This record gives sequence, C-alpha cells and structure tokens, in this order.
Amino acid sequence: MLDTNAWLDLLVFTDPSLAGFADAARDGSVRIVTDHRAIAELERVLRYGVLRLDEAAARSHLDVTRRLATCIDVPAMTLPRCRDPDDQMFLEIAVAARADALLTRDAELLRMARRMAREHGVAVVAPSMWRDVSAQMSKR
Repeated sequence: MLDTNAWLDLLVFTDPSLAGFADAARDGSVRIVTDHRAIAELERVLRYGVLRLDEAAARSHLDVTRRLATCIDVPAMTLPRCRDPDDQMFLEIAVAARADALLTRDAELLRMARRMAREHGVAVVAPSMWRDVSAQMSKR
C-alpha cells in the first residue's frame, strides 16, 4: 500500500529506493491496494503546477496506478486517529486490505508505526524499506 507521496516517488520522481517495486507488483510478488479516495487524491495531486506534468503525463501515471494497484471497497471502521485527517484513509485502506505495509514518508503516518503494527499488523515504513518488509513477509 502506498500513500500519495510514495506514488509520486514511484511514478514521477523515479526514486531509486523504489527500483524494482513496479516490477514486483507486475509479477505478483508485491500486491498494491488502493481505493477510490486515494485514486482521487493522486489524480488531484498529479495536476499540481509544481510537478510540471502535462495532462497526458498525469493520465499516464494514473493509468499505471490503476494497472498496478487493486482498488478495494473500504468499510467504515474505527482506527487510531492520525493527526492529519487527510491521511486517515491510508490507514483505513491498509487495514481493510490486510496489507503488510503502508509505504509513506509522511511524518504523521510514520508516527503511528508502532501502534499500527501492534494493533493491526501493518508496518508503516518509508518507501525505501519495501524490500525489507517484502523479505520478512516471504519468510512467513
């Protein structure tokens, strides 16, 4: 599971720490989940002027997102509250999908890492940690 900034790192900025991640999603060794709220936020953010993406590039990034990720329905649930209400959806998606990890650089989400791991079994980690989490999960 990726938050919006992790998607940007993967799609727009081609962050070297995520090298191989899209290939792992394509071959099924990593499963990415999202929901309609997260897709809508990514669509909005891809159109921010600071990213300097034209419409075709933004659409292309969204197409890749839709191909790589499985969109799920997230039921109403009670979870620990993130200080940033805009980030709450990422916790909800991760728990609803029974995700092993939520990849984020967001300080408010990372602050919740211990509690989310303890209470819901979701590792909240920086995108650069995806290989470590994937390796731990494959040992199970």
